[in-house]
Amino acid sequence: MNHRVRFARPLVVALALMMSVAAADAQTKVKAGFNLFSAEQDVEIGRQSVAEVERQMPVLTDRQVEDYVNRIGRKLAANAGGPQFPYQFRVVNASDINAFALPGGPVYINRGIIDNARNEGEIAGVMAHEIAHVALRHGTHQASKAYAAQAGLSILGGILGGRTGQNTANIINAVGGFGLNVVFLRFSRDLETQADVRGAQILAASGYTPADMVSFFRQLEKVDKAKKTNWLSDHPAPTDRIARIEKELRLLNVTQAPTQNVAELQQVQSRMRSGYGTAPTMAQIARTGGTTSSSPNGPMTSGQPQSSGSSVLQGVEAPSSTLRSYTAQSRAYRVSYPSNWKVYEEGSTGVTFAPQGGIGDANGRTEVVYGAMVNHYDPFGSQQQQQSRFKLRSTNRNDPYGTPITIEQATQDLLGQIQSGSKHLSVVRGSTQRVNVNGGTALTATLRGNNPNTRLQERVTVVTRQLSDDHLVYMLFVTPEKDAAAYSKVLTAMVNSLQVDENAQH
Repeated sequence: MNHRVRFARPLVVALALMMSVAAADAQTKVKAGFNLFSAEQDVEIGRQSVAEVERQMPVLTDRQVEDYVNRIGRKLAANAGGPQFPYQFRVVNASDINAFALPGGPVYINRGIIDNARNEGEIAGVMAHEIAHVALRHGTHQASKAYAAQAGLSILGGILGGRTGQNTANIINAVGGFGLNVVFLRFSRDLETQADVRGAQILAASGYTPADMVSFFRQLEKVDKAKKTNWLSDHPAPTDRIARIEKELRLLNVTQAPTQNVAELQQVQSRMRSGYGTAPTMAQIARTGGTTSSSPNGPMTSGQPQSSGSSVLQGVEAPSSTLRSYTAQSRAYRVSYPSNWKVYEEGSTGVTFAPQGGIGDANGRTEVVYGAMVNHYDPFGSQQQQQSRFKLRSTNRNDPYGTPITIEQATQDLLGQIQSGSKHLSVVRGSTQRVNVNGGTALTATLRGNNPNTRLQERVTVVTRQLSDDHLVYMLFVTPEKDAAAYSKVLTAMVNSLQVDENAQH
């Protein structure tokens, strides 16, 4: 008897492994389609599209909400298969039940999905569907088909022969350009089915159940039609769609105790309601304009971080003398900030630090009244500016490669961009000067002006450090003019703490 019991456990383990392998073999094999682009080009297309998307949509910069969504996203992405894309997950402050993904990894879900979900698995179901679109490269697959139809097959030999990198922008522009390109966002029924099937597989592999994907579709039937219009138009849901997910579910090895995590979801829902009020619809956002972060390559100005719903200047606490250290996700810089200020990250390089009440709503626009912003900037980034850059680099006729852009020239371009977005600001004469910051050369300048939204006289101090590729890491320190002297110690401490990796890659 004992002899037989001794081998019982290994036998059970072996049988379990065999069943797991059998389940994996049974699931539907989903293959990516024809594609002119490399995986690296998917990432570049996504990166350029994000810059356009986040100019138009109010992306939440709330650490708790972002951490929650990214935790789910990272778990799902680990089982996505396909290229190892740098997945990013953001929440759009819109009540519509919608989600979309861009090539190369960026995934956006509307707040309406989180508000209407009943457990974490339902949110994961939507996100897994969008991750599947990315992993299967549906966006660039469609762009490839559209371009081939326009240009004809005669040009494909040259593109596939190794010159694709030179033609990425030309191809994308020919089929609609970067950003919210309909080619990336609207898929055929076959592609949606692929994303459903692969999404169900990703859910099961990540400890969730595809049954929650199904339950969320059924939940939509009870939701205000105005809020689900976008989801149903972007993701057509015929009756056989649920049946197909349920069919795949029967082929999968699904845990008996799937993750649902209702308590944490309810905390996040409560956080959004109390901190951000009622989310607008996408139609309202289209009429009023999104208050989002700027492009990763463009400067952040005083209208970009998301408001906590408070009006300007309500209960602004004095800055703490205790500092905390912050390191950018890109590792491009490290900086200290008052410990009682909040942190609002903008992609991998940008960040805004502000006290409670330092960011508020004024005339429908979100304004940073007290705070500091740090980010990366590519000077002379537009086509017209590139021509200026060429002229600057061509001034030395004895040097065929031209001379590097100086920190003065790069900073002047940054100041021009800030003023173009905040026309009330003017550079204070004589304020531009070189200083030494942690062993490196920095440039400082001061701008002033009467902000028409807050009706406050505003001071913006700009500090720039140049990188080896001529780009800048910059800090914008914002206060009302009347409080500038009181905040000078904080400004000095933050500037003196700024450590920049001058060889950082972007």
